[in-house]
Amino acid sequence: MSIDVTVIGSTNLDITATAPRLPGPGETLLGSSLTRSPGGKGANQALAASRAGASVRFLTAVGTDSAAGEALALLEADGVDLGHALRSGEAPTGTALICVDGDGENTIIVISGANAELGADAVHERAAAIEGITVLQGEIPADGLAAAVRLAPGRVVLNLAPVIEVPRPVLMAADPLVVNEHEGALSLAQLGGDPTGLGDEEVVAALRARGVRSVVMTRGAKGAVVSDDAFTGSVDSVAVRAVDATGAGDAFVGALAARLAEGETLADAAAYAARFAADTVTRPGAQASYPAKAARVVGH
Repeated sequence: MSIDVTVIGSTNLDITATAPRLPGPGETLLGSSLTRSPGGKGANQALAASRAGASVRFLTAVGTDSAAGEALALLEADGVDLGHALRSGEAPTGTALICVDGDGENTIIVISGANAELGADAVHERAAAIEGITVLQGEIPADGLAAAVRLAPGRVVLNLAPVIEVPRPVLMAADPLVVNEHEGALSLAQLGGDPTGLGDEEVVAALRARGVRSVVMTRGAKGAVVSDDAFTGSVDSVAVRAVDATGAGDAFVGALAARLAEGETLADAAAYAARFAADTVTRPGAQASYPAKAARVVGH
């Protein structure tokens, strides 16, 4: 099978608590529910790319614990190629502790577990499995990202989330660099820029001026700012009632990569991805909220 998108990244089991609001420092709140579900930025993006129509291979690392099966279940059911996943005999499958409030906002703490083993050596061992567009995030070691960039056979979509210190060539290889407002400012600082007082469009322009090939800054309900050699401007999302924003950014990245693999322009791919991501926040959970392959995405 020809692979459109190879995602190299993290897999977690999400443990999600819902509460009327997010707790403050030192505060204890009574929650309303506790769920376990598949997650991890890499896994989320791989499933979103698959649901958006791409053939997907996922290079990841999980433990040999029972959590691994839970974390990979939806990807396996969707036909994502998991044949090159690293199975650690020492580290457990990664875990994300999530709190979601009544407005769908969330806070997340990630314990990396086996994801920390997806470094340069593990990526090099799987070099022959990297095909199509390569999608990366910040939940694996920086040397793993750098190795993946060197080995990528074509376009690299880098979602620097969370923002970790990476070599400059990693940022220069991104096409696009996908960040939210906070991540964009931190990425600019890594390149020696000063984001103080800059608006979203100015941060994007400053990243391009410092050599980043193209940039997509996601802004939730406000859509995204997009900049490449063909287009600089905003793309809109659609108005929806948010239930849970967990995994929405990852849904955006996966859908973006799928559309780029089909040959769409960055602006058109980002516009679709914004609608795809908006659709996911209308349902709880990360991967569980992603539309089925046959579903019609809101506004499309």
